[in-house]
Amino acid sequence: MISLLTKKIMKVVILIDNNPDPKGEYLTEHGICIYFEADGLKWLFDVGASPNFGINARKMGIDVKEVDYLILSHAHRDHTGGLEYFLRKNKKARVIMAPLSSGQLFVSYRKEIHHDITINHKVIADFADRFIFAGSDLSLSPNVTIIRNIPKIDPLPKANCLLFQTNGEMERADDFRHEMALAVKTTAGIVLFSGCSHHGILNILRAASQTFKLEKIIATIGGTHLLDNDWYSQFETTEEVTEMANTISLKYPDTKLITGHCTGNQAQQMFSSILGDRFELFHSGASYEFGSRI
Repeated sequence: MISLLTKKIMKVVILIDNNPDPKGEYLTEHGICIYFEADGLKWLFDVGASPNFGINARKMGIDVKEVDYLILSHAHRDHTGGLEYFLRKNKKARVIMAPLSSGQLFVSYRKEIHHDITINHKVIADFADRFIFAGSDLSLSPNVTIIRNIPKIDPLPKANCLLFQTNGEMERADDFRHEMALAVKTTAGIVLFSGCSHHGILNILRAASQTFKLEKIIATIGGTHLLDNDWYSQFETTEEVTEMANTISLKYPDTKLITGHCTGNQAQQMFSSILGDRFELFHSGASYEFGSRI
């Protein structure tokens, strides 16, 4: 059982991820779900692609019924697939997500195959009273803030080109207005969460830096959407990923990049090479501590 009660420490637990834990104790899937506690409240960030995060949580001694807030980083199924399970198990949590029309559908063409990756709109309608739609930056508690205003100054992930949205009639490139980040202020600095970073990890870091001014960002946790090249698509070059890593190293010297979901092997290797011990690959069951024990 994982204890989350250490005084003045924010403990973060990866409930599920693409990467399996080394001991093989927990389920894995193409999805992500993160648990943490802050301001005396219990939080989830995304709910993976299925209810499997709940099985892992139970093994870790984490009761999803006690969660106070669920943040959905964006409306793709690998981050929202466990939503119905969560809402039926948990009777109290408020769900925070970006505004979304009931007819808005999402499609992926990874490896030239059509995949419907849309959030389950029926679940949103059935549990409508549980949802809060954040159209702008939103403070949820004294130290937890939704970041919606993310600039598009640095390059976006090239793999975004495979993602589209539609009203059921005409497809157009996904604009990712449904994506948001989450920042938690600890005694040591800001811990930043992003689901896939479709806006680009540098733009999300820039947004957090602008929001919190002189506060240092000590960690960013989540995917980077920097995929490996394959027979069908060419994404970022090693030079482009190297430039991103160098920018993080120089502009955000206090930041540790903790990633897993939708971060390819090439990106992992380049970030690890440049950031050194300021890079870590997470997996199902991984846990981290931030803050001060004093």
